Amino acid sequence: MKTRKLLVLGLIPAMIACGGGEEGTEETQEEVAEETCTYSYDENSTVLTWTAFKLSEKVGVDGTFDQINVTASESEDMFGVLSGATFEIPVSSINSQDAVRDGKIKNSFFGNMAESEMLSGTINSIDANKASVNIVMNGKGVDYDGEVSVDGETITMKTTIDILDFEGQVAIDSLGVVCEEKHTGPDGVNKLWSDVNIAVKTTLKKECK
Repeated sequence: MKTRKLLVLGLIPAMIACGGGEEGTEETQEEVAEETCTYSYDENSTVLTWTAFKLSEKVGVDGTFDQINVTASESEDMFGVLSGATFEIPVSSINSQDAVRDGKIKNSFFGNMAESEMLSGTINSIDANKASVNIVMNGKGVDYDGEVSVDGETITMKTTIDILDFEGQVAIDSLGVVCEEKHTGPDGVNKLWSDVNIAVKTTLKKECK
């Protein structure tokens, strides 16, 4: 009998402990709201640089355009902001850090094109690795593929265009005449290459709720 009492007494703390443990496992799980982010274009963050080439040695001349007008939509997909976006670039905003050269490019190069005041185009498609863009110059639209790199909300696209694709030989020759001194090397050859490297870098606005 004594042994039975001891067993019963020994079970009481265990029952109490089990009861208390069950009550302690009742936890309230809070629902975690999923964050939604929206991306949009920031006109103040975009920089376009170009590199043209002169002389037989193919020496680079760098420049930019100080004004780029882009029409884009907001999207929850950062690449959706730029895919389908259109742009216009006033030729008057060209900047090669040389006012005399800029004047010659405006008048003798772009001045010999069908549409001498504005460059335009459309981003056909873009993702984290590649892009397709249509560029309109001299009244002619040409599609180019480009390489894309991404760093956070910053997207950079690089491509190379050929002025001859836009039937721009007359413009090249005209600029070669007015820039003969600068475009003639030690070999006596007046050379302006038709390929131009283009790089566009933009940082999107990101808002999350």
